[in-house]
Amino acid sequence: MKQNYNFLPRWLTKQEIALAPTSWIRVLSKYTTRRRKALWETKPGYNTLLASIMAAIAKKDRHLIDLAAELTKDNMPKYIYLSLISSALTCFGERDEGLAMLREAANLEPTDGPVLSLAAETDDLVEKENLAKRVLDKNPHNLEALRHLAYAKYFKGETKEARRIIDEILLKEPDNYLAREYKANIHFDNEEYNNALEQYLKIKLKPIPISLQLKICHCYYLLGRIKKAKRIARKIQGQVSLAYELEMKIEDANKLLAEILSSCP
Repeated sequence: MKQNYNFLPRWLTKQEIALAPTSWIRVLSKYTTRRRKALWETKPGYNTLLASIMAAIAKKDRHLIDLAAELTKDNMPKYIYLSLISSALTCFGERDEGLAMLREAANLEPTDGPVLSLAAETDDLVEKENLAKRVLDKNPHNLEALRHLAYAKYFKGETKEARRIIDEILLKEPDNYLAREYKANIHFDNEEYNNALEQYLKIKLKPIPISLQLKICHCYYLLGRIKKAKRIARKIQGQVSLAYELEMKIEDANKLLAEILSSCP
């Protein structure tokens, strides 16, 4: 029988989606379909929980997660429930609780999905590398595991190996936007701003995340292309404080945009 959950919004705007972490953009773009499936669940389960989490992230409404969690916790495998809830909690800054859930999910179901979800969220580089290798031992061509391995290698100082792995991923899957963004970040860290900008502009995501627009804007500014930088800065100035991931402090991002907008062309 068709269910009615009034707490689920009817749609998400492009502006709301653009504020989300890069890895959620394509997921959130499918919200309407997921919501429709949720409404037809006999018991509120996977689709209800996922749609609620998507809405919570886009609407910045933590309460939606609690509502959906209570409705769905007994209607799906525990490891799936834990994985979904934890992914939302980390978006809301509740990293310790989210990581604890991810570790429990990976122990309950030690397959690629839960293991790589944990690899994506942990800040422990040794743990991230070990989790990636655990998957690669069974499937050497798993691109998500390779990306996490490259991340760990880079921040452990093994820059050459990290670049090689990222290039391997992009050779196999040129539209892998997470690997493409990571390659651009490496160029940016090494002050190779032309190369960084080239890679950022190749990322195919709609809507374009605010975090990515900020990076593109920063590159234009550092390359002296002030008019282009100002155009983007004007567009995103009022939104950066709402974005989930900027890879810089909000006050630093606002300071950068103010500097760009006050600079001479």
